[in-house]
Amino acid sequence: MNANPVSRTNASLILVGRLMLAEAVTFAIASILHFGVAESFIDAAIPEAIIAVVLGAAAIAVMRRGAGSLGLALAATLFALAGVIIGLSVIIGGPVSRPIDLAYHATILVALVGTVVLLLRSR
Repeated sequence: MNANPVSRTNASLILVGRLMLAEAVTFAIASILHFGVAESFIDAAIPEAIIAVVLGAAAIAVMRRGAGSLGLALAATLFALAGVIIGLSVIIGGPVSRPIDLAYHATILVALVGTVVLLLRSR
């Protein structure tokens, strides 16, 4: 028997925080790749780095269960979602085909929408 059972709300917050942290890591990796490791695309690298920091900070706040952390997490996730939508529009409207970037943006879009749903259900 567990001496310190985790409430359903706390378990949900831990899940959301870990999901946001994983999303932040993917943005950090994408930023590093765009800073010249795989290709040089600074116009994507800087926004991805900013999104990584914002999502990571919000994820830590959620996992620490700070006051207002759910609102912060929702704002950070919506910010990331807006960035992904802008990124998708650049990829789709751009002169160069970027199938890997398109696949990443489509995947992270779904993950972020899922995070928003989990956050709204946790409120």
